Amino acid sequence: MDNGSNNKASAEKAEGRHVSRRKALAALGAGTIAAAGAAMLLPKGIVFGETVSESVYGEGDGCCGAIPVTIAELRSDSATAVVGTVYYVTDAGREGELYYDPADTGTVDDNGTVFVSVSGKRFKRSTGRFPANLYNVRWFGAKGDNTADDSAAFQAAIDKAQQNYAVDKTGGTVYVPPGKYKVSGLTVREPYITIKGDGYGASILMNHSTSAAVLDIQRETGVTSSMNSFELRDLMIKNNVNRLAGDYPLVSARQLVSSRFTNVVFRNSNAFEGGNGYNGSGLKILNGFELTFTNCAFSHFLKGYAVDLPSQSLNVGNVHFLDCLWMYCAHGLLIGRGTSSMHNSTLLSNPKFVGWQGGNYVKEGKVKYAQTTVVSTPAANQVTLADPTRFESGQVVLVGSESRLAPALITAVSGSTITLDRSVSPAPAAGDTVLQGTVAVLSGWCAQEVKLNIGHFEGYDVGLLASNHLGLITLDGVHAGNSSNIVVIDDEVKSLTLQNSRVFATDTAGLWPNWFTAIRITKLDSNDNMIMLDNNIIEGGGAYVSYAGREIVNQTNFEPKVRIRDRRNGAVYSGAFDQSFSGNVTIGGTWNGPHLIMGTYHLWIDATGALRTKNGVPTGDLDGNPV
Repeated sequence: MDNGSNNKASAEKAEGRHVSRRKALAALGAGTIAAAGAAMLLPKGIVFGETVSESVYGEGDGCCGAIPVTIAELRSDSATAVVGTVYYVTDAGREGELYYDPADTGTVDDNGTVFVSVSGKRFKRSTGRFPANLYNVRWFGAKGDNTADDSAAFQAAIDKAQQNYAVDKTGGTVYVPPGKYKVSGLTVREPYITIKGDGYGASILMNHSTSAAVLDIQRETGVTSSMNSFELRDLMIKNNVNRLAGDYPLVSARQLVSSRFTNVVFRNSNAFEGGNGYNGSGLKILNGFELTFTNCAFSHFLKGYAVDLPSQSLNVGNVHFLDCLWMYCAHGLLIGRGTSSMHNSTLLSNPKFVGWQGGNYVKEGKVKYAQTTVVSTPAANQVTLADPTRFESGQVVLVGSESRLAPALITAVSGSTITLDRSVSPAPAAGDTVLQGTVAVLSGWCAQEVKLNIGHFEGYDVGLLASNHLGLITLDGVHAGNSSNIVVIDDEVKSLTLQNSRVFATDTAGLWPNWFTAIRITKLDSNDNMIMLDNNIIEGGGAYVSYAGREIVNQTNFEPKVRIRDRRNGAVYSGAFDQSFSGNVTIGGTWNGPHLIMGTYHLWIDATGALRTKNGVPTGDLDGNPV
């Protein structure tokens, strides 16, 4: 090919990449850009910028022979307003094509998609090459430099998307390009709003308020309808300050329905690891229904709830967590806190809970799940406990009545009195509950059903805490490593099934022999409880391997119905049970301790190690016949 052919090919290639203003306007026919309804200037296949996101969301280079201008020039009438002329805004981060609409005399300047000059001319952003109803926060002036306060720009983009709901019920998408955006106090008040980034490692919302939520999602005051179809995806929300003590989650929502959280990371600052300051909670959704969380992560919430799903005066629920991760959260997921309501089905598919493994947490054997009651309240920030054993400074506790348990941090212990860093109103009263220990999932407060498939607990006192009349618990395929208990029953549970699971602990120092269990029962209201364990194995590691068989420990006087099947190495029971089972069984205990009862016959091991039996209740260790 000769040089003339090469030059011609280069020119054609260049023209394909940078179409002239004349040809772009001619392609629109006799009408103007305004008459075309702000249609796309060029085919969607033409890429304006250097990346896909730039070409889609509007941060590409100018093109089409457009007149370069600044927003200030448009507003000051420095740029001549000509029908059919394309203007390219050159303000950093706010680049894009605009056109003059002479027919519009009333649209308000929104500082992002519409700019009004001093003489009343309307210049509008051409959105044809963007997804419908999409609003880039940088169009509205967001910097994303983690220095400037971008809250106003974010709220302007959200408000623009919300305006569509009043017009045609469509809502819109707020796009967050890569950057670190310093924001707080953002509100979403209309349905069908999506806030979307370019990935949780690229688009980061940095909280800088000690109390305000980064996002508050609920209908306006007085509007009783639910907030439908909200979506948060592909970004990170990070707390970067020391939050005030109290119920101050990073994201708060009310009556959220049919909504999704996808590829979102909620993260507390590393600066507060180890116990300095009160970090609050990550996400709180009151009366949520039909919610889906996919590939989300919650990390470093050591002194509150990572996820709080309370219910009040409504029957709500149907929440699904798929492939989600909780890292270093003292209380990972709380389901159904509230009164006069029921939280329906909760499903966790392939969740992973990794507890904090330093300080006063489970790996060092310093924290063991405990429950006691408040005897008195000497001061607003103190409670006196009936049994302060195992309650230590630096630990997280739940304090209050069953209807209003709230997290607190123990800042000091003096005798039976503990001092708390918390915000609970009213103050705990005598008889209230105090729960202590790291918990992956707290389920109860009239929750109906919890199912966990192929899950993982690592470094927790309790994998799942069942409290206050939970209906049905099913755990299938759970791996629990270095966790004290898989399930703790703290109130009546209608039915619990644990199957196909492995419990493993490395405990060379022998710190857990009297605590480590699959299921521990600390409180029951009746005998009407069914517990089934199928195809599970409990094993220790290292030099200490005496855990085999510690399926259930019952610390109450009630007798739940227990069945254990397909168990390797036998089964050992502690407590009073009305039980049936199959497979090999290991029994032990003195005549007045846990032993085997078959009808009216008693079978026990006496002090000499001999096996004895008696038809009737024995009155002493030797009151029976040697076997």
